[in-house]
Amino acid sequence: MALERLLKGFADFRLGYYHDHLDLFEKLATEGQSPKILIVGCADARVDPGILTQTKPGDIFTVRNIGAIVPPAQMPPDERQHGTSAAIEFAVRGLEVEHVVILGHALCGGIAALVDGEKGAFAHYDYLSTWTAVAQDVRDLALKELKDLPHDEVVRAVEQASVVNSVRNLMGFPWLAERVAAGKLLLHAWWFNAFDPATATFKPVLGIEVVPTVAKGSSLSAIKPERLIAATGGKPGF
Repeated sequence: MALERLLKGFADFRLGYYHDHLDLFEKLATEGQSPKILIVGCADARVDPGILTQTKPGDIFTVRNIGAIVPPAQMPPDERQHGTSAAIEFAVRGLEVEHVVILGHALCGGIAALVDGEKGAFAHYDYLSTWTAVAQDVRDLALKELKDLPHDEVVRAVEQASVVNSVRNLMGFPWLAERVAAGKLLLHAWWFNAFDPATATFKPVLGIEVVPTVAKGSSLSAIKPERLIAATGGKPGF
C-alpha cells in the first residue's frame, strides 16, 4: 500500500507539478543546478527541508542524516566512506553555495538515542551510537549541568547544542573555512530558530516562537552560554 502511494504520487507529479513547471525542469536539465544554499537536515520523515522552507527544485542542495550531524573533518582524507562530508564538499567546492544551514529539530530520535545511551531502546543498533557520538561532548555537558531537569528538556538542550557543534565541525574543513574567512560563505545554526553566536541564543525565525533551552535568562538556561561555547571549542565561525 505504501509503495502504491509513492507510484501514484509520482504519476500525479508528472501530470501536475512537472507539467505546470516544465520550463523550470528543462532549465535545470540543460543548465544544471546552481543552488545558493546547502541544508544539512535530519533524516526524520517528519522534517523535510524542502517542504519546511517552501522552496522549488534547484533552490537548495540537501544532505540528510540521523540528527542533522556534521562529523569532524578527516584531514587529510582517509580511505573510509564519508557521505556527509562528500556532500558538503560538493556543495561548497563544486556548487559554491553561499550559505550552509544546519537544520536541527525537536523530538529528534537520533539525539534522544544519544542522550539515553546504553539504557536506550536503540543501544543494540550497529551504527547509530557511533554516528551520534559526534555530539558526545555536548551530550555529556548537558547530562552534567541539566541533571535535575526532565528528560525531554535535556534532549532539547542536546538537540540545540548539537547544531552548534556541527557548525564548529564545519570549520574543520579548510576549503570551507577559507570561504567563511573571505566572506563568501555564511554558516547558520537552526533549530527551527536561528542561533545567534553573539548571545548564544536561538532567535525566532519569521516570528516563530520556540522556547529556547540554551539562552541567557531562559527558564531552561541551566547550561550557561559560556559553557556551551567552551564545550564546542570556542566561538563558532559564523
